[in-house]
Amino acid sequence: MKTCTSCKKQFEFSIEDKKLLEKLTPAIAGQKIQLPEPSMCFNCRHREKLSFYNRRHLYRKKCDLTGKMMVSVLSPDKPYKAYNVNDWFSDKWDPMEYGRDFDFSRTFFEQFHELMLTTPHIGLALLADNINSDYTNDNYRLKNCYLIFDGEQAEDSYYGESFILLKNCMDFIFLYQSELCYECIYCTGCYDLKYSKFCNNCSSSWFLRDCFGCKNCICCANLHQKEYHIFNKPYLKEEYEEKMKEFNSGDYRLIEEMKKKAEEFFVTQPVKAMRGMQNQDVVGDNLNNCKNAYYLFDCIDQRDCRYCVDNMAKASDCMDMHAWGDGTERCYNSALVGAGAMNVYMSCYAGVGVDSLFYSYWCTRNCKNLFGCFGLKQKEYCILNKQYSKEEYEKLCLKIVEHMKKTDEWGKFFDPSISDYGYNESLASDYYPMRKEEALAKGYKWSDYESKVEAKKIISEDEIPDNIADVSHDILNNAIKCNVTGKLFKIAEPELEFYKKNKLPIPRKHPDQRHIERISMKNPYTLWDRNCDECGTNIRTSHEPNKPGIIYCESCYMEAAN
Repeated sequence: MKTCTSCKKQFEFSIEDKKLLEKLTPAIAGQKIQLPEPSMCFNCRHREKLSFYNRRHLYRKKCDLTGKMMVSVLSPDKPYKAYNVNDWFSDKWDPMEYGRDFDFSRTFFEQFHELMLTTPHIGLALLADNINSDYTNDNYRLKNCYLIFDGEQAEDSYYGESFILLKNCMDFIFLYQSELCYECIYCTGCYDLKYSKFCNNCSSSWFLRDCFGCKNCICCANLHQKEYHIFNKPYLKEEYEEKMKEFNSGDYRLIEEMKKKAEEFFVTQPVKAMRGMQNQDVVGDNLNNCKNAYYLFDCIDQRDCRYCVDNMAKASDCMDMHAWGDGTERCYNSALVGAGAMNVYMSCYAGVGVDSLFYSYWCTRNCKNLFGCFGLKQKEYCILNKQYSKEEYEKLCLKIVEHMKKTDEWGKFFDPSISDYGYNESLASDYYPMRKEEALAKGYKWSDYESKVEAKKIISEDEIPDNIADVSHDILNNAIKCNVTGKLFKIAEPELEFYKKNKLPIPRKHPDQRHIERISMKNPYTLWDRNCDECGTNIRTSHEPNKPGIIYCESCYMEAAN
């Protein structure tokens, strides 16, 4: 057991952890460079990485290369240069012009921050052009989408994140290969599903949890291949259809009442200690097709990995990674690494065929052997964006590592004080919320910048008709005041059409608040030791012990489901 230097709590770093850390030991010029054991617990390490990741806060600002207006993750008050995506990837500028010598009288993080301040940033994290989807980030191959993040291939979808292959979906998180879904969380292969979570291959249903292959069901949990059920009770087709005629789904008050009743019912139904399918020797939650994995969350196709989150594509021999995978191997203590990346250490936004990167940021397209570089493409043997020969590079790298060991920087992720973003703009605030004073005291930044919402009129929830049928197009000219945060937001025309076509009420909460509430329905990235509520066997689970609910081990859950 070790004591976290940040939160002061005890955390485990096991023999198996040490074995993988030793396996990941990098070598430069044939000389192995030992990685120190982490000094912080998993959650504090994860929080630091997420503080460098602004996924969903977008701003309008001028491109510093062309002067044209663009959408960016960097607010206009930030001290950084930012270029439009296409211009950033073009040959109109050269990031090597910002290269510099390493100064051994100063810390590495100081010097790297100066490089960040001078080298142009990319406005959005996009891998390919999208169609009519300007207000999105961290995605590719979108058409007619708005405020969706972290995914690929979607059409006519709004307000969500972490997705693959969507059409006509809205207000979601972790949604895959689905169509006409609304307010869904961690669902796969679903069609016309509303207000549901942790479901697979379900359709034409409302308020489901942990259901598989179900259709025409309302307020059900743990059902497999069922139809015409309400609160897990079977009905005849005619009886169900008659009840559906009475269900006015476009009424806001009725939907709020149904949400409450569904949650009350769900608490009475057992939940599996770890959600996932086709796993072998794994510990974590929401895992599919993983093997020999420990303390992983929201991951798919992982092999021999530990302490990873949101790696939604194939990866092996990785440790302390947040996103994304896709052929990633031997990467450590990094964020947003993927697409064939190998041997990436303490880096952020590194992908597309990169190899042997140390402390580098936004280096892509087959970069190799970089140390402390920012914004490079197809480069090799560079330090702080300055070119070296292979021999010069290796000699200087070894010297810098020894310097970083003395300054207590080697092996640690980038210091949060040099992040591009305020803590409240980053993904860290979603999963590890902190007040401004607390965040600043821990060395994080904070942003007070707010984009203005222009509208003909500001209306409260009392001024919105309860029934969607009574809502006129005039609402498009107004800003709605969120009934929780007081923030203003507007309804877009395609959004209103979605509500009317699917008979759904107008939301009363700001999109950010709806997003936070969806996250709250997921379990935290923490594991507890507790006992199965059926057989008493010991289980490791992300279900908090002090929250209501019935938690079953795998065997008891499968027996109950059958």
